[in-house]
Amino acid sequence: MWSKIFKASKHGLVRGVAIYSVTWPVSSLIQQTLEPSGNKTIDLQRAAKFSMYGGLFVAPTLYAWMRFASYVWPSMTITSHITKAVVEQFSYGPFAMASFFFFMTLLDGGTIEDAKMEVKEKFFSTWKVKRLIIQFKVKIIAVMVWPVLQTINYCVIPPRNRLIFVSFAGLVWTTFLAYIKYEKNRHIPIADKKTD
Repeated sequence: MWSKIFKASKHGLVRGVAIYSVTWPVSSLIQQTLEPSGNKTIDLQRAAKFSMYGGLFVAPTLYAWMRFASYVWPSMTITSHITKAVVEQFSYGPFAMASFFFFMTLLDGGTIEDAKMEVKEKFFSTWKVKRLIIQFKVKIIAVMVWPVLQTINYCVIPPRNRLIFVSFAGLVWTTFLAYIKYEKNRHIPIADKKTD
């Protein structure tokens, strides 16, 4: 039995699920401790939702994207790696951001309509913040750092460790997304679930 577990742990997806199940709730906990409100209680249920989302959605979709990108651009040249990284910024990146707001709203007990409203309300403003930050070069993580990190990832990191590398690199970004999701003055009210 242990030999089967050990063999499975060598697979990139299994390793990704394991690491995203840890780094995503850590991002949530960091965000909660940095909240400016006087309330310093930690919501472990929220962190558990981040763990589920990171491990069961982010890791598999990012793994699939990386496999797809390696299939479409199989060349091991620097140009190919840069292309993968840049295309990811404008394809997987927006998909992942919209999915985060949508599915985390559902995990918080919201309806599909609540989730759609959350995406509509927060996706574009987050995207604008991302663009503004890039324009002012205060936070270069989105357009300058991610392509560089992903190029390093594709060039240097073995395929089975790529999700782990991205997971640790994404810890700051995930903390930012958690902040936007749970920012008090921009909260989208979840529909009441009263039963008659």
